[in-house]
Amino acid sequence: MTATLTEQEIHHLLAEAREYRSNVVVRAEPVTEQQEWTTAHGDVLHADEGDWWVIDGEDRWSVAGPIFTDTYENVEGDMYRKVATINAVKIDRPFAVDTLEGIATGQPGDWLVRNPSGECWPVPAEVFARRYEAI
Repeated sequence: MTATLTEQEIHHLLAEAREYRSNVVVRAEPVTEQQEWTTAHGDVLHADEGDWWVIDGEDRWSVAGPIFTDTYENVEGDMYRKVATINAVKIDRPFAVDTLEGIATGQPGDWLVRNPSGECWPVPAEVFARRYEAI
């Protein structure tokens, strides 16, 4: 099992991070009851009532309610755009991060991402390349 990064390790890794913005519009809907969901790497995470499901094609993940409100804007209907910028750095080894939804893992070449409010999570390399652009 991959060891979870400490706050100090995350701070050190993100010291070299660049700023990025999302370039995709996603569908979003409120989470109405507590549920588990599985990441692309097989991690089982949880969503709580009051969180939001964010859906990009076949991919779906949960975002805590207050964070969703602070970082996304409505485009039209159930379509949203992430307006908050993120800091991110590519990681060259397996890693794990303690997210608000549970422990999430990343593989070599995946990205460690941080919201302005400090939440971190891994993003697979191919997903990061499609969703984000450098500022």
